[in-house]
Amino acid sequence: MTLQQAVQPTPSRAAFISGVVFFGFSLLFFGYLSWQLVHWVQDQQSAPISQVKLYGNFQHLDAPALQQRLQQEYVGNFFSVNVDQVQQFLHQQHWVYQVAVRKQWPDTLVVVVTEQQPVAIWNTEQLINKKGEVFSAPLEQLQMPLPILHGPAGTEQDALNMFSHMQQLLALHEFDVRKVWLTERFAWRLELADGVLLQLGRDDTLKRLQRFVDLYPTMQQHNTAGMAEVDLRYDTGIAVRYAITETKRKT
Repeated sequence: MTLQQAVQPTPSRAAFISGVVFFGFSLLFFGYLSWQLVHWVQDQQSAPISQVKLYGNFQHLDAPALQQRLQQEYVGNFFSVNVDQVQQFLHQQHWVYQVAVRKQWPDTLVVVVTEQQPVAIWNTEQLINKKGEVFSAPLEQLQMPLPILHGPAGTEQDALNMFSHMQQLLALHEFDVRKVWLTERFAWRLELADGVLLQLGRDDTLKRLQRFVDLYPTMQQHNTAGMAEVDLRYDTGIAVRYAITETKRKT
């Protein structure tokens, strides 16, 4: 055996050297990728949100004005925009019921707004939605006239439920309810669209209202012109007050 043959690398040693070289190049490659990733993240952190997309079925909200405010207040760094803060800001706006906010890569803030749906005015100053929840909003922005409900604090749902039952009963006979009161003593009265006031008391409210409906044709035969108030709190019959004579007639 010659000396040259003695020092020639064996196949296993050559594979080991190749592995070390490959490992070294791999470390360099992954190090380069890591550096590039850090550099990319730094670039992205300085990239601003460039647009706000606002979605919703808007009847009372001024959508263009709201979108402009969102642009002014929250368009900026993509990672620093706080979604919770945006939601809190939106909940402070009139007519906003629910909101959903998310970031859309790479530069968009997506905002979905659900408006309040008012069904009645509460105590002449606030509004009630269809779930019986009270909220505040400018009444002059209402798109259509709404019935007015009055009552002590905490009775909003009761007033709305009673109004619904009254309206269903009276609508069958072409009457419209304009106002409903629930007094501090939990007695009911209502005002019809023609201005006639109905006193219903605390008990058997809907039965008394049905009595008015049943007796109304008879009242028409006598005279309904100038009728101002009908008191249905009697066990039998009714008392009618006329605005002209200010006298009561019992039927």
